[in-house]
Amino acid sequence: METVTFLQLVLLAILQGLTEFLPVSSSGHLALVEHWLGISESARLSVTVFLHFGTLIALLSYFRNELWLIFRGIFKGDYEGRKLLFFIIIANFATAIIAIALERKVEQAFGSPKFVAIFLLLTAFLLFVSEQISANQKNSKPLDWWTALLVGIAQGLAVFPGLSRSGTTIATGLIFGLGREQAGRFAFVVGIPAMLGANLLEAKEVASLNVSAGSLFIASLVALGVGWLAIHWTLKFVQMAKLRWFSLYCLIIATIAWFTD
Repeated sequence: METVTFLQLVLLAILQGLTEFLPVSSSGHLALVEHWLGISESARLSVTVFLHFGTLIALLSYFRNELWLIFRGIFKGDYEGRKLLFFIIIANFATAIIAIALERKVEQAFGSPKFVAIFLLLTAFLLFVSEQISANQKNSKPLDWWTALLVGIAQGLAVFPGLSRSGTTIATGLIFGLGREQAGRFAFVVGIPAMLGANLLEAKEVASLNVSAGSLFIASLVALGVGWLAIHWTLKFVQMAKLRWFSLYCLIIATIAWFTD
């Protein structure tokens, strides 16, 4: 039976809540913390299954309006709701194909801080480039099936630790002409099925942990609260054209990861 201390649990909860939604890669940060603190991969994975539940609830509560729109599209024939659902299905179909194809390579990447550093650098590059392209766009375009497909492909590639899911999908939306608010909100909404699916797949890998149910519950609440704030902050930064600060942060963390392996 593996042991994770309460302090480590709270640290992982805060880190999960922040990095799951800030465009800086939760998987990359968790892989580095696992390496630096000496937490085994099985223990870290078992803990994050519970923490993901907290961040999933944060995501569902923050985007309840979009979920209600989809509900109306399914049961009341609302056109906008059906269109949004169609785009989400297209995106996640692409995500699933790519994620399954890359599964073994992703497992190898988790064991190497240098791999994480490389993908953090790629995240930094995408954030910086998308910010410049978006700043030069005079008119944004509405979301269409092609852009949704590209966002889904980006989300699939973001299974690599260090390649931020939110950062990659937001950057893709901006690069291909979406407005800032739409790029940000769609990037998060399209991640709901992917996050739910990933949690279900991870659940079968849960190992026996020497952690009380109460501690896990508290940690999940911490991840929920921090995650909700992280979503709000990310959308604000996208709208204020401040993604370059996350790009700089990823560059710094990538440098640290590379030289402290």
